[in-house]
Amino acid sequence: MKRIGKLLLLFLIICVPSFAAEVPVIKYEGSSTAGLFMTDAANVYKGAVIERKVLTESNGGEICPLAKTCDIGGVARNIHPLFIKRGLYAFPFAHDVITAIVNSENPVKELTSDQLKGIFSGKIKNWKDVGGEDRPITVYIVGKESATRDVFKMHILQDSEYGVYSRVIRPDWRIVLSVNMDKGGIGHTSYSFVANTDQVRPLIIDGQDPVEHQSYPIRRVLHLTTFGPPKGAVKEFFDWILSDEGREVIKKRFVPLRLKN
Repeated sequence: MKRIGKLLLLFLIICVPSFAAEVPVIKYEGSSTAGLFMTDAANVYKGAVIERKVLTESNGGEICPLAKTCDIGGVARNIHPLFIKRGLYAFPFAHDVITAIVNSENPVKELTSDQLKGIFSGKIKNWKDVGGEDRPITVYIVGKESATRDVFKMHILQDSEYGVYSRVIRPDWRIVLSVNMDKGGIGHTSYSFVANTDQVRPLIIDGQDPVEHQSYPIRRVLHLTTFGPPKGAVKEFFDWILSDEGREVIKKRFVPLRLKN
């Protein structure tokens, strides 16, 4: 009996770690917006352990698969053709909307695109000039590595630049904290960061509510990227994204892009 007990103990020592090692690890890097989905997915998906890194934002989501420092990248904008030529594979999976947010105590609930352009370019400096209180406006914007900055500029600022006194915040989710702590603050961010909070309020823009994804004007496609077509554990994860369960996870913050085959 003692010998059997020793053999059983030896079996557990040798074999149990190997069982644990069979669960694959998927390393994600890139867009913090797409990273929200990866975080939600990690809490549900049982096929792999998902590790996440978002400080490099969309720039990292284009570079890391080609550099083979991640398994999956995340990009929240149109991917540059140069990366595609170098072997980057793009998997579009959801629509996201970008909104301007203000402090919950700010009485301004709606602005036009022209008013937003004036604010983010630095030409409009006080809330009283757009129907609010006599309070200086503080503009918070994300860093250059974030796709949110370029997408918002394309839709709102167009040929203008962000004002020189705009405060650059990294990473993206800290925009919500900054505006929450500043009654005169305004920032731009993915709606996914504010969908489940009452700390700040998204603005209605040109009469369109960001909750109405189908008609809201500032929207983009989110991509997951790999070096070449996905294989192995990554392909299984992408297949899961297209499943009913995966689409339900997407719906927590975004609009699923692809229909199940």
